[in-house]
Amino acid sequence: ANSPLFRGAREIEDLSMALSRLGMQTTANLATGLAMEQMFQATSDFIDKRMRDVWARSSEIAGICHVLCRHYTKLRPDQATLAGLVSNIGVLPILSYAEDNSQLLGNSMTLDSVIDEIHPAIGKKILTTWEFPTELRNVPEDAWNFEREAPKADYADLVTVATIQSFQGTPKFASIDVNTVKAFERLGLDPDIESAEAEDLSEE
Repeated sequence: ANSPLFRGAREIEDLSMALSRLGMQTTANLATGLAMEQMFQATSDFIDKRMRDVWARSSEIAGICHVLCRHYTKLRPDQATLAGLVSNIGVLPILSYAEDNSQLLGNSMTLDSVIDEIHPAIGKKILTTWEFPTELRNVPEDAWNFEREAPKADYADLVTVATIQSFQGTPKFASIDVNTVKAFERLGLDPDIESAEAEDLSEE
């Protein structure tokens, strides 16, 4: 509540003041994020590292979603942050399963292939079972559908653009033509954003 994001004229000194400044929805989303972080842990070193990598990536995507949301949409930044955090939630049960099945654990390429193929659908099922808000339930699946049509920009679009930005410079999306990704157009973003503006957004 005292961070630059929420800071007011008066310093927050107790819990009730903090809740009042943040609001119940933001507080609930923060609690969800903290609870999720505890889930990204495993007993084997290999899976534990993979889970921590996924959490770090999800956190970065969440941060980018928040900034993009504030600059380019009228959507809620706290929901955009949560959308980024849960976008890869479907990876968790796959890694947990791999921890108990040596045939997957011993082959990184096979494991990566399985994750890429099914984690969006699993993520959607998890968020539906957890009764997440309707606008967030489809994010894990919709965000990876780069040619998806939608009437207007939504949280999945933010996650799509944030994910591409997060993986920029890695082999993950090297073959993707960003000019064909519909989310950029709906957000009013130029995929070939000028470097000065891109650096400002990245710093924020």
